[in-house]
Amino acid sequence: MLNELRRRFARWRAYRQTLASLRHVPDSTLADAGISRQEIRKRARQASQRL
Repeated sequence: MLNELRRRFARWRAYRQTLASLRHVPDSTLADAGISRQEIRKRARQASQRL
């Protein structure tokens, strides 16, 4: 149970860090990467699930 809690917290932290990072990226750079502003949450969630 403790391991699951740690894993969930690590995923949540990764999500928040990725979200914060992507929010600071200029629109032109996001567009070059094929990411729209509306996709940032989805992409951050996907990245955090890979842990």
